[in-house]
Amino acid sequence: MKLFTQIEKIDKSVSNIAIALGTFDGVHVGHQRIIGKTVAYAKKQQGTSAVLTFSNHPMSIIDPRHNPLQITSMQQKIDLIAEIGVDLLFFVPFTAELLKFQPRQFIQFLMQHIRPSQVVVGPNFSFGYQGKGSPDMLRVFGQEFGFAVDVHEAVFLEDRMVSSTAIRQLILEGNVELARKLLGRPLRLSGPVVSGQQRGRLLGFPTANLSLPERTAIPRDGVYAVRANIGADSYQGVANIGTNPTFSGQCRRLETHIFDFARDIYGEMISVDFLTRIRGEVTFANADQLQAQISSDIVQARRYFDHVDQTG
Repeated sequence: MKLFTQIEKIDKSVSNIAIALGTFDGVHVGHQRIIGKTVAYAKKQQGTSAVLTFSNHPMSIIDPRHNPLQITSMQQKIDLIAEIGVDLLFFVPFTAELLKFQPRQFIQFLMQHIRPSQVVVGPNFSFGYQGKGSPDMLRVFGQEFGFAVDVHEAVFLEDRMVSSTAIRQLILEGNVELARKLLGRPLRLSGPVVSGQQRGRLLGFPTANLSLPERTAIPRDGVYAVRANIGADSYQGVANIGTNPTFSGQCRRLETHIFDFARDIYGEMISVDFLTRIRGEVTFANADQLQAQISSDIVQARRYFDHVDQTG
């Protein structure tokens, strides 16, 4: 996949471009179908598949007070789109200049630079100043400028429409199992392992500590069964999100105890996949009570993994 960080004119030798347009925060099941259909269109026409999306959420420019928390990091978003088989990714900043484009200006800009023959969008797609451009308007422009338009229908799972807004709320509630179904994969948080206060190690449960990224949807405080990914290897574990109130902590962080693992990984990049919520965060009277509860959490998490292994 070729990555562009600004919208450039595509060489005229590149033809039959099918392009998906959208914010695609989370690259959830609905987004995957839109992008997958775009790739299929391009292959059918022996053409080129493309995605135009943004490195920042449009609301960060339109109304920063209501800028939603991101579900995926920029790199994860790029990687997920690449996995679908896209040829060209325009991963560009949403700017004040783009904000001012009227719907017709946006389409003219798109045709001048990319010249798609097929445009694929979701049912809630909007474009142009104040979101005045709708899927119906896009179809009209398609007839005028000579490109086909496919508006993908809404996707429903577990009796709800799959949307970034719904997934974001599920994450904040700690419902990572349902969020996983709507995403089509587990929620993932990544970062370098940072030094902590060694309390987990002193309690007999060493942890890999990650600083929580800003402006990101983080699961509700509590304990979760997780998979920790280090390089090409994946390990079972339990993770706690919270401030560690038993020790009067103030800083919210992610602490992951990796099962059957003893290697020093300070400074290494790891990713943590959230599978199910075990319990909420609790303040214990002393370290012994906390130690006993962690042991119980680990037993519960191992039972969860055993069940998953048995049921597939």
